[in-house]
Amino acid sequence: MDYKEKLRRLPLGLLVGLITLMLASGGAVAWLTWRSLNPKLPGAGLSSPIIKSEGSTHSSDPTTLPSPGAQSRPSSSSQASPSPAARLQGQIYWLKDADGRFKLVPQPLEIEPAPSASEQIITVLNALLTRAGDSNQKAFTTIPAGTRLLAASVQPDGIHLNLSAGFNQGGGSASMVGRLGQVIYTATSLDPGAAVWLSIEGKPLTLLGGEGLEVSQPITRREFDQVFKF
Repeated sequence: MDYKEKLRRLPLGLLVGLITLMLASGGAVAWLTWRSLNPKLPGAGLSSPIIKSEGSTHSSDPTTLPSPGAQSRPSSSSQASPSPAARLQGQIYWLKDADGRFKLVPQPLEIEPAPSASEQIITVLNALLTRAGDSNQKAFTTIPAGTRLLAASVQPDGIHLNLSAGFNQGGGSASMVGRLGQVIYTATSLDPGAAVWLSIEGKPLTLLGGEGLEVSQPITRREFDQVFKF
């Protein structure tokens, strides 16, 4: 049964009253009353439309909203892996004959990073004491074979070295000055401005060799060049 048949079945008095009420109230209240009496009219069961404010970017579908507290996490591929520690560049100093005079020449030496500066010094000094020279440069050493490094440490006042007694044995003054320069320059290859404290069997070196060349303590590269004119 459609709504027209319902209208025809309404009592005449009720129908007249409804029409009068609609005219008096502008139709608003009467329309609501009419809808309540006719719940099956088209559109009566529809829900209210969703109203969005201008500029809103949120969807009405709650499943598309971000979860509270959600945070973006970087992928494992974007995390940079730590690079290996770079090797240190040290130098070993040899002697070369330059027109009848000794000249100090460096040979590059890559060393593994060490936990302490003292261990780095030990590495370069042991390389100096255990090699005969650099054949590519026709360079040699005047440090007596068998000379050993007994101790080495880097302290606030400089680099402290303790060599075995063989260092102070044999050779003339040129040989003595040359080997002193080799030790000083090699020990300071990682820090050219550092001062060197040199001992022989635990005793400070003040006189070098049988000729008694005086050695100041501590001694730097600059002081060595000025005193011995190397």
